[in-house]
Amino acid sequence: MVVKLESYGPYSVIKFNSGTKYNLFNIKFMTDMIDTLSNLEEDRSSRYVLVQGEGNFGAGADITELKRANDDLEFARTFFNYMRQIYEKIISIQKIFIMLPENIAYGASMEMLLVSDFVISKVGTKFAAPGGKIGVFPPVLVSIGPHLIGFQNVRRLAILGEEIDADEAAKIGLVNYVSDDPMKTAKVLMDKISVMAPASIMWMKKNISWRLRESMYEAFDDLVNQVQSDTAKEGILAFISKNRPSWTTQPSRDS
Repeated sequence: MVVKLESYGPYSVIKFNSGTKYNLFNIKFMTDMIDTLSNLEEDRSSRYVLVQGEGNFGAGADITELKRANDDLEFARTFFNYMRQIYEKIISIQKIFIMLPENIAYGASMEMLLVSDFVISKVGTKFAAPGGKIGVFPPVLVSIGPHLIGFQNVRRLAILGEEIDADEAAKIGLVNYVSDDPMKTAKVLMDKISVMAPASIMWMKKNISWRLRESMYEAFDDLVNQVQSDTAKEGILAFISKNRPSWTTQPSRDS
C-alpha cells in the first residue's frame, strides 16, 4: 500500500511511500491518498492529521505519467482531477493538517504545504517548484500562493524556479517551524492548539480557507490544456532524455 494511516487517539498520521527513489504524485499514490482522506472525513476521534513521506516528502508529479497526460487528453483530465481532489480535501476536511516535509519537497509535493494548516520542516529540507522548466506550471502555487506567501515569493519559486532551504521557506511563510525533530515539534503544536475549542477552530479553518478552493479551479483547467501542448511535449521528452529544450539558452560567457 502506497499510503498508510496510523491512528493515535486525538491525532492520525498519514505516511506515504510511492516505491520510487523520490516519492511521486502518480495515479496509484493519488487514488490511495484520496481514499485515505475520505476515510479520515468519517473519523470523529482525531482532531489532527500529520502527513509525512517516508525518506522524503516528494519530487512532485511522475514524469512518465506527465508524458502520458501529454499524449492522452482523458488521462490528463483524470490525472489532474485526482491531484486537485487531494488539495481540496486537505482544505475542506474538518481537521488540522500538519505537514512534516523532509529532504525534498518539489512541485506538486511542495504544493500540499500550501493547502495545509501548519508546516514543520526538518532541518536541511529543500523546496522548489521547477515545473515551468519542462513546460508544466505549478497550479496551486500560482493560484493561491500569492495570498499565502506573497506575489514576489511566488515569482521566485514559479517563474525563476529557485530552490530554497528550510530557513528561507520559514522566512517567506511556506513553513511555520524548522525542527531537528518535526514529530516532537508537532506534538508541542497540538498541545498549544488543544486549548482552543474544536468547533471554533473548524469555523476559523472554514473562513480562512474557503476561498482557496475556488482559486484553484481555473488553474487546473489551464494546466490540462498546457500539458497537452507541444511545449510540454518537448519539455517532458527533454527531461526524460536529459537534454535541453529548445527555449533554454546556454549560460552567458564573457567575451
